[in-house]
Amino acid sequence: MKKVSKLVLVVFVAMLFLSACEPKEQKLYIVSTNDMHANIDNFPKMAALIDSLRSVHPDLLLFSAGDNRSGNPINDRYTEPAKPMYELMNAVGFDLSTFGNHEWDGGPIALRNVLGWAKFPFVCANVTFDDTLQMPNVKPYQIFERNGLKIGVIGGIQLGENGLPDFHPKNADGSHFVPITDVLPQYIDELKDCNAVFLLSHCGFEEDMETAAQFPQLDAIFGGHSHTRVAEKQMSGNVMVTQAEAKVKFVTLSTFTFSDGKIVDKDMQLLSIKEFPKRNAEVQAMVDKYNSNEFFRTVVTTNLTPIDNYESLGCLMTDAIRYTTGSDMGFQNPGGVRFDTLSARPVTLKDIFALDPFDNEIIAFTLSGQEIINLMKSCFITDGGPIYCSGCSYSYKVDDEGQMNDIEVTLEDGKPLDLEAKYNIVMNSYMSSVFDYEHEDDGHTTFRSSNELMLEYLAEHPEIDYGKTNRVKEK
Repeated sequence: MKKVSKLVLVVFVAMLFLSACEPKEQKLYIVSTNDMHANIDNFPKMAALIDSLRSVHPDLLLFSAGDNRSGNPINDRYTEPAKPMYELMNAVGFDLSTFGNHEWDGGPIALRNVLGWAKFPFVCANVTFDDTLQMPNVKPYQIFERNGLKIGVIGGIQLGENGLPDFHPKNADGSHFVPITDVLPQYIDELKDCNAVFLLSHCGFEEDMETAAQFPQLDAIFGGHSHTRVAEKQMSGNVMVTQAEAKVKFVTLSTFTFSDGKIVDKDMQLLSIKEFPKRNAEVQAMVDKYNSNEFFRTVVTTNLTPIDNYESLGCLMTDAIRYTTGSDMGFQNPGGVRFDTLSARPVTLKDIFALDPFDNEIIAFTLSGQEIINLMKSCFITDGGPIYCSGCSYSYKVDDEGQMNDIEVTLEDGKPLDLEAKYNIVMNSYMSSVFDYEHEDDGHTTFRSSNELMLEYLAEHPEIDYGKTNRVKEK
């Protein structure tokens, strides 16, 4: 009997030893979104979806990859601009955000307000601020602890040709930037003791894929800026790169499996907000209160034909600034046209302010025909697409290097653009500040804003019909 007892004891000890030797498996769940652009109407469903996920995975992390504001006048023209968005993000329980370029739309003082309202930290490794701004501490990275795992998250923002993110240069006052790839080595090294290192990036999907190839030490990049819908797992080497389109249409649920503290598997799912059947009642009540402002329901015109593209709306915007200033031509950068669909219905102030949330000054220039061609080429490079126009139409080709050439411009009267002649043209102040092209006239302000001129134009046009308006053609 004693021999049997000893045998049982030996077996029991052996089982304990084998159990202790088995790899310890853990899972980390991260929900990420990006470029929400103050689409507060989708927040009740998003909040309910996050509630549902937290009921199953209470330790999940919720991240935003920037551009939380700009796009909805209910938020952007609130008494304290952008505050509704951050009150909603607090209610949903965001754990972290990085900056998008549009976080600077109100300038650094407005950004400082945002940092005060947010009950979650911001990370951005490639920006510093002058002490005079008294900006709350923005860390290059944040470390989270989940079930004994240390998770390091670095933040980063894109830079344009001028060394700034894609915002009006005047808004940079006291903010200084370096390329994210310049500082990543330092911070990845500082986080080498973490079980996982992630990049929360507002740099665009293509740039994120390049960064992933350059820094295989990263475990994943949660991205934004390019509004890319990443519906299936995308890998660059061993780095997973995600993005969830824009405007709170989707969130990405990323799952990381750890064995003995090391990642052994990565996966992601793109989850539709629209298809989720529930709404969070508390968040819905907040949204309803924000939307109760009758001012934005004021009708300013009626759209006769449905519009389903950016260019037609760009034509409306250029017609508005051209006709109200009496110019020969008007131009609009494609990135400044903020939605592409307008049904046949009454158009409200909310629609107009959402179409152009930036309301930049309109600047007048006298340019030669050749300088206008130079402007078009600069827009194609800087803004990633052909410029929208009024007073002319044009066709072009794109060469093997992605440059615009063979541009043929036809004026409204049917005559070709004279490269030597001078023309009076208007554009917004973002374009005049950012676009780098050869021209002599420095321009002068009209002391009018784009929305002011749009409303003046619509006051004389109680009906508009731009559904079939197209003035740009790629050969």
